[in-house]
Amino acid sequence: MKRIVSIIVLSALLAHLMGTYVYFVVRQGQIRQEMRRLIGTLPEEGLETFTFTLEEYKRVRVNDFEVKIDGRMYDHGQPEFKGGKVTLYARHDAAEDNLIGFITEILNSTAEDNSPIPSQLLNFFSLAYLSPDPFMLFVPEGKAQSMDCYQANLLAQSFPVESPPPRA
Repeated sequence: MKRIVSIIVLSALLAHLMGTYVYFVVRQGQIRQEMRRLIGTLPEEGLETFTFTLEEYKRVRVNDFEVKIDGRMYDHGQPEFKGGKVTLYARHDAAEDNLIGFITEILNSTAEDNSPIPSQLLNFFSLAYLSPDPFMLFVPEGKAQSMDCYQANLLAQSFPVESPPPRA
């Protein structure tokens, strides 16, 4: 029972910690798919045109379908390579910029937190839950049992008898 409760509590803590990052990855994938679908349907007049040299293109390229120009994310279709120049027909991806700004703000706010750790939390994490020196106790059946000092203390204690002794 304790193991199940421990697993549930640990899972809840990990889900809370990782939830924002999982949301970020899933949402970024959705935004990229939406923009690829949209770029395929828009005419060239609805897109911005960028021309780069090969070196500049390598610098601004994020992946096969995205570039980052002046701090802004753009999704583009198939690049055109002509005479050492790369021409892109792209559209600004405001949703992805907002998402990246959101995750950056979260990371910066946690990095800038200089408040001290509460003493109650430090005391909680410094508690000893397990015995540092377990030992083996041999029982008459020949089966060994693992015991720690807390269980051994219980065996060493004598408890008062609550009932009278049996009559002969």
